[in-house]
Amino acid sequence: MAASAPAAAAPPESLLILHNIAKKKNFGDLIRTAAAMGVSEVIVVGAQKLATHGAHGTPSHLRFSHFPRSQDAVEYVRSVKRATLCGIEITPDARPVQAHPFRGATAFLAGNEGQGLAPAHLAACDHCVYIPQHSAATASLNVNAATAVVLHHFAMWASLPEAPRDGFKFCVDAPASSVAHSGIGLKQMSRATASRKPRKFK
Repeated sequence: MAASAPAAAAPPESLLILHNIAKKKNFGDLIRTAAAMGVSEVIVVGAQKLATHGAHGTPSHLRFSHFPRSQDAVEYVRSVKRATLCGIEITPDARPVQAHPFRGATAFLAGNEGQGLAPAHLAACDHCVYIPQHSAATASLNVNAATAVVLHHFAMWASLPEAPRDGFKFCVDAPASSVAHSGIGLKQMSRATASRKPRKFK
């Protein structure tokens, strides 16, 4: 009897760390982006309550973790998830994202909308990527736009499968309750309840 073919290795996963984001709406936008780009887990640092206006129901498709301090989140990324930490920042030694300088499972850390990544965050990163711009019209992209570009490049590098499409939209799976395992999470809400108020971390 012929031996069965070995199972294909799972693609490297991506994680997104949300910390020091100033604008509430950006949290919802970033969560929606993370869901669309195949992020396996969103790691929230500090915030006990998090409005997700703009997430359009995507929190129910994601796994969330919460840590009170950034040091705890970094330790979790390295020791538990076995992932490298990649900053999304325009630093002197940052590599252009289209070079795909990824090293396997990766946790991405985006900077504050005004000041970018703090020195302590930069020191914790294993490496950084930046997005080349093609005009001098603006100093940088919006945090969600920059994160979307980087996560898309990672998804292509990791060969994540493209979601099926139906007409002019992508198909949407039935929502599942978010899985939280460190104190912050989302409970599945009915469609009627979700339409009345934004989801919040509790």
